[in-house]
Amino acid sequence: MVMVAWTAAAAVTGLWLLLLLALAAATRNPDVETGPATANLAPQSPAVVDLITGGWRLCDEAASATLLDLAARGVVGVEEIGPELSLVRMRRDPGGLLPYERLVYDHVRSLAVDGVVATGALAEGSRDLGRWWKSFRRKVIAEAREQGLSRPRWSRAHATLLTAAAALPAAVIGVAANISDKDHEAGVGAAVVSFAGLLALMGRLNGERGTAEGARAAAHWLGVRAHLGTTGRFAEQPAASVTIWGRHLAYAAALGLAPRAVTSLPVSTPADDSRAWSDYGGMWHVVHVRYPSRLLWGRPPGSAVMRGLAAGWFTGFPAWMVLVAASAFDLWPDGLVVPAALAVGLAVAGPPILFALSDLTGPVTVEGQVVRLRRFRDGGKGGENAKWTYWCAIDEGRAREVRAMCLSGELWEPLREGDRVRAVAGRRTGWIRRIEVVEGSRLRDAASYDDTGEHLMDAPENLGEVRILPDPDAHGPTDPDRTRPYRHRRRE
Repeated sequence: MVMVAWTAAAAVTGLWLLLLLALAAATRNPDVETGPATANLAPQSPAVVDLITGGWRLCDEAASATLLDLAARGVVGVEEIGPELSLVRMRRDPGGLLPYERLVYDHVRSLAVDGVVATGALAEGSRDLGRWWKSFRRKVIAEAREQGLSRPRWSRAHATLLTAAAALPAAVIGVAANISDKDHEAGVGAAVVSFAGLLALMGRLNGERGTAEGARAAAHWLGVRAHLGTTGRFAEQPAASVTIWGRHLAYAAALGLAPRAVTSLPVSTPADDSRAWSDYGGMWHVVHVRYPSRLLWGRPPGSAVMRGLAAGWFTGFPAWMVLVAASAFDLWPDGLVVPAALAVGLAVAGPPILFALSDLTGPVTVEGQVVRLRRFRDGGKGGENAKWTYWCAIDEGRAREVRAMCLSGELWEPLREGDRVRAVAGRRTGWIRRIEVVEGSRLRDAASYDDTGEHLMDAPENLGEVRILPDPDAHGPTDPDRTRPYRHRRRE
């Protein structure tokens, strides 16, 4: 009976999988052939071109290409000041920007100081990059759908059919589980888990699908790509060369032909933990951030004292044992065994204890701008039992390398990168005892972009769309773990 039940469950599940594959094959993207090489630019924006020529999956070049397009149209300027410094300069209030263009423009404006921001600093800011990219992507998809170039893969009928059909194998699996284990009544749990797993699989085969018109437009733009690939040497062009090449550079970036320009405009790239941009002192500059080993650094004075005593014990005691053995063979005087072992222990324990006591009695005041706030997990525990180390790097304007210091989670949580702060800390142990915000970061409100709601639209990441269950990220909650980078696909 048990074997029959599980055989039936496997058969029904197999039928559902065949239905899923059949619908996936019927709703696949249209084939796109490269059109004749041409220099004619069609009316689609670089971001939409990136979507339709990338298999209806948006690549991260799209945001940089959009900024280059804004520069080509005179909304912003890109100026190369030196081999390691280029600036984006806000020129005029654009007006009439498309929603995703407005999203890029507002991000640049939020970072600008006196209308200027270093290109490398475009990855900075306190925005939730995951939500920002989701909103940008769905705004681009909304534009492509409005132009008839894209559509959802799963229709409501497809999604409803697959969801209803998934209930049958889930129910049969539940019955089989009940028959196999009558004592624990595992059938309900097995049915729920199976149903959720089938819906998750359906979601993985979800995404945007091209239309016949979209395929024709993509063929044209692949022809443009073939033309641009033989002229202009766009791979070597910096972002500032947009003043020469105009919109052709923006489209080259969207088509994957201008990696240097894209890399220099990290609009959709997570900020580097160890390399920050700061405008503290009035001029944009790079600050290299180090996170020292926490053997003694980054610990409260009391903890540093205890660790110093422990280190002294674990070195002094073995030294005593070695010296006792040496004295037994007349290799060391008996009267110097204990003093020598104490000396070894004190030599190891003394410096951290002195550093901790010095910081405890004579802390220093650190004033500057917060350039990095990170938290890293201690050990392998996750969930509610996870322990974290909280780091804060402050640019004081005196050096281009900064050692991040540690502080408690209560002090770390209210801070934002870009805050001008005054902290009381220990220079030798790297522990911040108190910290106050002297001037709030202008980036605190950087997440309040002009959002027209496309981030709520059904537009999953993969092959099709139509989400049956509500998206828990629909309202864009910020990720409490600021160390987790948000990554998406780069065009190969």
